[in-house]
Amino acid sequence: MTAHPPSTPDAGGAPLPDGGRLDLDDPNVVADAVAQVSLRLLAGAVERPLFAQLQRQLAAAPDSYPWQEATRALLASPVDAQQLVQRGLQAQRDWILRGGRETPRPTLARRAKGLLAWLCAQLLFAVLFAVVLLVGLLAVKHRWPEFDVYQVLDWLYRTFPALRRPA
Repeated sequence: MTAHPPSTPDAGGAPLPDGGRLDLDDPNVVADAVAQVSLRLLAGAVERPLFAQLQRQLAAAPDSYPWQEATRALLASPVDAQQLVQRGLQAQRDWILRGGRETPRPTLARRAKGLLAWLCAQLLFAVLFAVVLLVGLLAVKHRWPEFDVYQVLDWLYRTFPALRRPA
């Protein structure tokens, strides 16, 4: 995690063979390289042109991930070690506060389905409420035939005159 390119011995720990190319067959070198790349990505320390180039490269081969080329390309770009560590620690803090990986919002289709389900439940509740109310009124009328349902309405109009429609 230094400002030196990965071809120098202190950038990844061990000296790099093949004229500065990473030996990605060695598990120790792979682990260190992937950790450095992850820190750079997490800290947002990858330049936009390089990031766009890698995106185009990955879009061109959707079935495979050329991780060796991506790792080499990301480690070849110089970074300021102090700034990388500070930004990495900020990203680490945000990650912990957030509770881990960001969970994506539900898709529009899923939210629409949820809204439709909620509306159907409300409609069903309203219909059931109306049926229970009607059955209750019929039961009251059956039990007490002299009961006038409109008497309740007249009482409401007397109590709350604002409910009455203008004539």
